[in-house]
Amino acid sequence: MYSTNPHDEPPDASPHSLSTRVLTAVADAKECTPDDLEPLYNVVNPEALDELFAPQADGTTRADGSVSFQYAGYRVTVSSEGNVSLESHNA
Repeated sequence: MYSTNPHDEPPDASPHSLSTRVLTAVADAKECTPDDLEPLYNVVNPEALDELFAPQADGTTRADGSVSFQYAGYRVTVSSEGNVSLESHNA
């Protein structure tokens, strides 16, 4: 299983959207570039994914949780903390 944690990034690293982190994680796992992957929007709305755990309009955080979907041969799970986990279909 492959997993990323946004807290592992250096403090000066620019934050990445969840959809970008999903693409990067899958590309890293498949040892390719994100451009080599099928478009993420074929399986999930990237804008909706980015907004799912974003702060609410009043600045309060959203509820804890996660969402999973199938993409490029992996079960992708994204958590409210920003973690991206990949589980191969062949696992």
